[in-house]
Amino acid sequence: MSVRRTADLPPKRNEPRAGVGVVGVVGRLLLLASVIAVVIAGGHAIRLFIDHARIVLTYPYPLNYGESPLLDQAVRLSAGENLYPSDLSVPPYTITNYPPVYMLVQVPFVRAVGAAFWYGRLISLVSGAAAALFIAAIIRVLFKDGIAALVGGLVFISMPYLLHWSGLARIDTLALALSLGGLFLIAWQPEIRTINILSMILLAAAAYTRQTYLLAAPLAATVWLWGRVSPVRAITFAILYAALILGIFLPLLLVTHGGIFFHIVTANVNALDSSLVNFYIDEFLRWLPIALAAGALWLIFGWIHVSRAWWLLTAYLLGGFAVAFTISKVGSDINYLYELIAGLSLAFGALIGTVRGVPALKAVFIGAAAAQILLLIGLSDVKYYALSTERISERQAGMDRLAAVIAAENVPILADEHAGLLTLAGRRISLQPFEMTQLAAAGIWDETPLLDAMRRGEYPLVLMYNPMLNPELRMERWSPRMRQVINQYYRAEMQAAETLVYRYFGE
Repeated sequence: MSVRRTADLPPKRNEPRAGVGVVGVVGRLLLLASVIAVVIAGGHAIRLFIDHARIVLTYPYPLNYGESPLLDQAVRLSAGENLYPSDLSVPPYTITNYPPVYMLVQVPFVRAVGAAFWYGRLISLVSGAAAALFIAAIIRVLFKDGIAALVGGLVFISMPYLLHWSGLARIDTLALALSLGGLFLIAWQPEIRTINILSMILLAAAAYTRQTYLLAAPLAATVWLWGRVSPVRAITFAILYAALILGIFLPLLLVTHGGIFFHIVTANVNALDSSLVNFYIDEFLRWLPIALAAGALWLIFGWIHVSRAWWLLTAYLLGGFAVAFTISKVGSDINYLYELIAGLSLAFGALIGTVRGVPALKAVFIGAAAAQILLLIGLSDVKYYALSTERISERQAGMDRLAAVIAAENVPILADEHAGLLTLAGRRISLQPFEMTQLAAAGIWDETPLLDAMRRGEYPLVLMYNPMLNPELRMERWSPRMRQVINQYYRAEMQAAETLVYRYFGE
């Protein structure tokens, strides 16, 4: 008669299974507590996102300098105008800094309801939510871990940079969502050629929304295909992607007589200010230390546990770091941090996914994510990344006064921060002062015709934003010669919404 070993016998009902003891039970309890903590913290972040969305969607006026030119461009595109004129020696003196996808998405809204900021902001808000879902989906398909996916998405949605910027009618959030959508497809089914092509189309759409999206996600997709499928597939993908980008760009170059290259490349080469990089490095070290630590741990140890996923996420994270450092350009803002915070969120989720077999360690990482989310919510409050009803009400009262001034004047008007008031009133933006000032400083644009027109009184009103917290901003937006003409030929007659209204009086 054979004797069965004890190890081969099934455990009795009243005996604990192997690996489940006091330590195992404690680990599971810690895991449950950490999941509850991150869900509560993440739920607060989601509520903040929804409240912010409600405020920005009901606010009718521009919230940011860059919103106004984009709405003007959407209106012009709906009328069939060329957004990239090659001749800037005659008015309007405007620059279209970005490719046309975001403006194209707005064209049906323009034709349906006219000029308004709400639909541009709605596109951005939906894109922000979609980006968070794509981050969760990428982690889910790579690690088969729903909790890790949830944490990655919640860390991202709690980022104050996303909270603030996704509430603006700006291009960046749509570009991010498109690029993450392409990255999700390539992570999900890298072997299927049709999926590769769909991914390529989304990545190209992201690049034609914002040109900086040519780097991080396409690089990550190519690296992933190299390790996951084959070098031949990766090289083919990269070549076809480049061909798609050039196949769209060359006809646009011909149609615009070279104007699109000038607008989205030449006009974007601004001076550098290293203090901007130092500022955000300090802010990240103070408010995102746990996310940075998670990113570093993933870079160091992710390779050991899951080499193939490491290549995809690491390539994207490093690409995001590279793009983030271009925030040193004068005039840059937190939109340059988008791919970096997406990469850190992916790394956080990936780190949790790698330790799913160790409940206690997984609980520690999830608890750390909850703590990071609380820090990010604090940053949103301290730095005013989240708008409050009180702040927006105070702002709207002053903007109502400026809108009334513009409505009462049937004359050409120059404006900076609030130029979108002209578009809302059915007028064209005649000058983008920041962009043209940068071109004048670089010796690329001759501002003399504009200055002569101002001296002759062809622009009877000038609206100059002069915020109390940044009084030097006008020096960046208006060239020394523009300010000299304004001081000599114009007089301030009122102030509203931190904006001085200058009227032409002659010498």
